[in-house]
Amino acid sequence: MLGKIRITALPNGCRVVTSAMPGVDSFSICFDAGTGGRFERPAEGGFSHFLEHMLFKGSRKRPTTKALSQPLERVGGQFNAYTSAEHTCFYAQVPADAAALAADVLGDMFAHPLFDQSEIDRERQVVLEEIKMYHDDPASHAADLSLAGLWPRHPLGRPVLGTPRTLAAADHDALAAYHRRRYTARGTIVAAAGKLEHERVVDLVHPFAEALPAGPAPSCAPASRAPAPAPLVADPRETQQVQAVVSFRSFGRTDPRRSAATVLTHVLGGGLTSRLFMSVRERHGLAYSISAGHQSFRDTGAFQVYAGLDAARAGKGLALVARELRAVAEKGLGRREFADARSALAGMQRLGGETSQSQMSWILSKLRWFGRVETPDEVVTRLRAVKADEVQALARDLFRPENLSLSLVLPREGAGTPESLLAAVRGG
Repeated sequence: MLGKIRITALPNGCRVVTSAMPGVDSFSICFDAGTGGRFERPAEGGFSHFLEHMLFKGSRKRPTTKALSQPLERVGGQFNAYTSAEHTCFYAQVPADAAALAADVLGDMFAHPLFDQSEIDRERQVVLEEIKMYHDDPASHAADLSLAGLWPRHPLGRPVLGTPRTLAAADHDALAAYHRRRYTARGTIVAAAGKLEHERVVDLVHPFAEALPAGPAPSCAPASRAPAPAPLVADPRETQQVQAVVSFRSFGRTDPRRSAATVLTHVLGGGLTSRLFMSVRERHGLAYSISAGHQSFRDTGAFQVYAGLDAARAGKGLALVARELRAVAEKGLGRREFADARSALAGMQRLGGETSQSQMSWILSKLRWFGRVETPDEVVTRLRAVKADEVQALARDLFRPENLSLSLVLPREGAGTPESLLAAVRGG
């Protein structure tokens, strides 16, 4: 159950949204910039993520990493950040009586970062190690390859972390200019939840919001400009498993079919009784990890199946995946299966908002992507309105051969060729 929701639009366009939760003793707050990986020019690849790192390196009031983090850690708080394709979020959770401190730390680092060149040079090496870490993790690398396959030669297909070449150009002047251009008042949302008073939160963040540059919210290249999906993207290497991502281009987050996609994702790969888990893992023992997900962007999306498969039998595993996808498209869902999926999803909505941090994330995402704070009850109502034939129609539309992209990280020997595994998906 959401707390009392209040929204204030400041004169410069920055929005402040809060959820008051009198029954808790925590306070969660985030400063969210409406920019991410897909907003970058080709030469700026990874700048959004690098900028995220640099904001933790010192602000006008607190010029070092320790000076930023120690006051929050001293009261038992925690803070962090993440960068995605479409936004960059800095967040903190503290006891409610430390709300002013959390707002001051986050606000100052968000609006007044230092960009010390020596820190930039040092942190660049840290980000390069982060790139290596994800590249060395076969599952993470396969997921990155899947985006490159779905949106070739488009910003959505580029790695959010950037590349060594693009990061080499990230110096003080480049990052400061990127910050001024992308961290605008109109593109920023401040969200807070927990034990709070809305007017007090507005007062706390107002000085930092007012310091943000004017100008429009950042814009990005439409996904419609991306070429058709690449059928196959593969990286043979020294590894013992086949990490596979079976991907299909989908639709944006405001599409009216989004609730049907949620049901479809849950039925196929959302839990221990999902079709893919029961078939590939339980009945055939071909994988430890297998799941499905639907990620949405403003104007496009992706339905994806993630699987870590036994190398020698990866072709059989992928054929089983294809068989389950085709079965939903051709035969639809069983009555009990469909009812159980909607019931489970409704229960997940009820359980998902019991902490101040989860409510902060909810009100941020809803205001960011829909322009209003939709309640969990509204989401449940939409889910209950979904019909089984709508889910089947969606599966038929998504799971078309020409819409398929397969990404693989696989052993150089013993798993078959990438082309044979693609054939297994297409002919399964």
